[in-house]
Amino acid sequence: MEKQKILYATAEEQIEKLKRQGLIIAEPAFAKAELELYGYSNLIKSYRAPYTIVSDEGKKTYRSGIIFEQVLSLYILDKNLRNAVMASMLDLEEHVKEAAADIIARKYGTNPDDYLQFRNYVNKKKRKKRFSLPAILDKLKEALDTDKDPIAHYSQKYGAVPPWILFKSIYFSTIVNFINLFKPEEQLALAEKLYDAHDLDIYGKSLVSLMLNTLFICIEYRNLSAHRGRVYNYIPKATVKLQQPDTLLPFVEDIYELTETQGLPLLLNTLSLLSYKEPFKIIDRALREELNRHLTLYEKDVDILSETLNLTLYKDQPDCMIIDGKEYPFISRIQSGLPGVKLIDAPDDLIDLLSNRPSDNTDN
Repeated sequence: MEKQKILYATAEEQIEKLKRQGLIIAEPAFAKAELELYGYSNLIKSYRAPYTIVSDEGKKTYRSGIIFEQVLSLYILDKNLRNAVMASMLDLEEHVKEAAADIIARKYGTNPDDYLQFRNYVNKKKRKKRFSLPAILDKLKEALDTDKDPIAHYSQKYGAVPPWILFKSIYFSTIVNFINLFKPEEQLALAEKLYDAHDLDIYGKSLVSLMLNTLFICIEYRNLSAHRGRVYNYIPKATVKLQQPDTLLPFVEDIYELTETQGLPLLLNTLSLLSYKEPFKIIDRALREELNRHLTLYEKDVDILSETLNLTLYKDQPDCMIIDGKEYPFISRIQSGLPGVKLIDAPDDLIDLLSNRPSDNTDN
């Protein structure tokens, strides 16, 4: 099959194409500036899907009423969320490296000639050679040979580089795969350092599994964020799989629910279980702010984002109002981005009564 050519288009030509596809662009100058700033591929191609309909022939058209600013707002939501995920992962990375270094130094000492011994770890078979024990140990030893501080400073002053200094210069993915090769005793000691096992009521192999699963999920999100991937609808390959779920007792229902969770809620849920809460708080705060901002502007996007994020962004509940002795049943909704309570299903006579009712905010 003949491959299609990629043709260059100016921002003005891109705008005309979007208009032909049904996207409402009320301010072409603003759209042109945003397209030139962020790029058509980043802004439109990556975020148009929730707003378009694709025909059997592959032709894309925008759903009725969709405006350029709406797509831009979704892009901004994801961009700010991606930045928050990156900040969260960097914070977690520093925390995990320090904790892992403490476990290694406590067991094997502070000299790399001692703590980087092959016999100290488990030589598991790895699909990717770079994450095998020999490859990781070689990478750690290579990092020692540098003229950059702080490694060079410790080498010159002390003749040895402790693990908490060495780990600073190592990729997070390498550290996580190194932790996966710790002996069971060190893995458990690290897990108990990262979690409050008693509070979670998770122990032993299940606690270690939770830790490793969480770290591998975090690697995916860190790499995704670093390479400007879409965060809001990403489904990681890594999942939560526990070794002994039957030992969880009261926590079992929560963990079973966790193992069925996907996407961003999975990342948030796993981070929330750590004793150190800041990585969770960073993402949770950004997600709440961005959802409220976007849904304040584009209320009807609530269903799109609820489904995509796998989050409950609104709650409908039956209610009843009594006016002049008459009952008026209705359905009320509390929704992210909307202040107060919204009536979504109410009898016409109740709506008429409420619309004609004088405001409570009268001057005294």
